[in-house]
Order: sequence, then C-alpha cells, then structure tokens
Amino acid sequence: MQWKRAITILIISFIMLNIFLIANLWLREQPYRQFTLSSSQKAQIIESLKQKGVILKVDIPSEGRPQSLLEVGIPKVNESRIIQNFFGKDTKPNFSQTQDGGRYSHGNKELIITDSGLITYFNSDDKIIWPNLTREQAEREALNFMKTHKLLPENAVLDKVTYDQESKGFLLEYINYHDGFFIQNSYATVLVTPSGIKSYYQCWLEPLGYVGKRRSVISPLAAIMRVISETNTEEPIVITRIEQGYYSKVYDADRWQAAPVWKIQLEGDTYFVNAYTGEMEQ
Repeated sequence: MQWKRAITILIISFIMLNIFLIANLWLREQPYRQFTLSSSQKAQIIESLKQKGVILKVDIPSEGRPQSLLEVGIPKVNESRIIQNFFGKDTKPNFSQTQDGGRYSHGNKELIITDSGLITYFNSDDKIIWPNLTREQAEREALNFMKTHKLLPENAVLDKVTYDQESKGFLLEYINYHDGFFIQNSYATVLVTPSGIKSYYQCWLEPLGYVGKRRSVISPLAAIMRVISETNTEEPIVITRIEQGYYSKVYDADRWQAAPVWKIQLEGDTYFVNAYTGEMEQ
C-alpha cells in the first residue's frame, strides 16, 4: 500500500469536506441544528477510509450534539476531613510545608494536598495482602477505596485499566462526565497492587455551568479526517474510540472555560479536535 499517497488523498478529501463545512457555517449559530452528512455521503467516506487503510474498530456517530462552552474550576476541599478520611479520626499525622501546599505522613502513608485542591497519596507498605490479584478485584478495591475516602464524584466512571508490570498491579483511570460529555483532565488514578493501594492521585474539575448558547459542532467524520491529516506514520491507522466531550488544561485560577471536542482514539495515541473549529487541542 502506498501509504503516503493515501494520506495525501485523505488530506485533499479533508480540504473538500471543509469547503462543504464553510457553506454550512451559519448552522453553527443555531442552537438546535448542526452540520450533518447524508447516509450516502457518510457511507462513501467510510468506504474511502477503509480503502485507504484506515481500520475502524468502532462505529462512527451519525452526528454530534450541539454544545456550549463549559465553565469549570477545581473544587475546594475540606482539608481536615480529607486527612481524617485517610488516617483515621484519632490519628495526628506529621505535617511539613511544601511549595504549594502541605504533606501529611503517618507510618507508611503519605498524603499531599496542594493549595489548589489536588490530592496525592502514597503507601509504601510492601506486605502482600492480595497475592492473586486480578483485574476484576483491582477494580473492586479501587472503587471501594474511593468511596470509603469520599473521593468519587457522582458522574465519574472508570475509563481505562492498564497492567503495571513492575508492581504486578493495575493502574485504573477514572474520568468525570457532565450531561453525558466527558471532561478531559478531570480525572483520578489508582494503582492497585498485591500489596494494596499503592498510590492515588486526583485532579477533579467541577462543572460550574455553560457559557453562551449551544452551537452546532463539526461532524465526527470531519474530526477523523483532521486527525488523519496530523498523523505522520506509514502504518495503518486504527481508530478504536470516538467520543464527544470537553477538553481543558488545568489553570491556576478560580474558573475557566473548557472547549467542546471530539476525542479520536487510535491504537497508541489519543487526539482531541475542537468541535467548533476543527483545530487540534494541545
């Protein structure tokens, strides 16, 4: 397969699709309408992608939901309650000041809480308590840990599980949702090993409300074409996930705005395409 030539053809197809999008720009200003492709157009593009070596392991949504910008911020944490939940009511851990918060330690446990509300936890105890740890047990233990310590937002879901060869454990990643949209970088990770919960980190972002009216978004196929134009590989492109949500970096501020995006996940890489403009989010 002449992959570079295929990429060139796909880029040209993407440009042509953008021309069609420009003709429909006014739709973006309508709160309940959005750019869509006809069934035949969608089928032709999907078939073209397959012929060019793009492997689809997931169904492509027919269209996207109109979205507004989403205002988010890091929620304030009750530090004394967090400390009590991790160490127990009657335990007084050692305290040391850090550059951006405080470190609490007692025995093998260490808890770091930043001034902005980010939480990191470590447990250095190497005693084996779950010698035959399975993925299913790791998921149960992680969920129980987060619920016991009151760390799990109502709309957070398990997003990814990765086996960690070094610890012979599992790293579980949770992500937060709002109104059915994921919020990228609003997440927590838990490392579950045969020695117990070894580490926990959370950076939850709190949805504070929508900003402006809902606007139409680009087609998921347009987002896919944008990603293909960005990839620099001669290997076949395998698409494993397509999802609509919000993307935000974490800022040192009380609140800021997250942009609507399409998440296009390939084998090994994940891309975020601005659902308004078609530009890549960094």
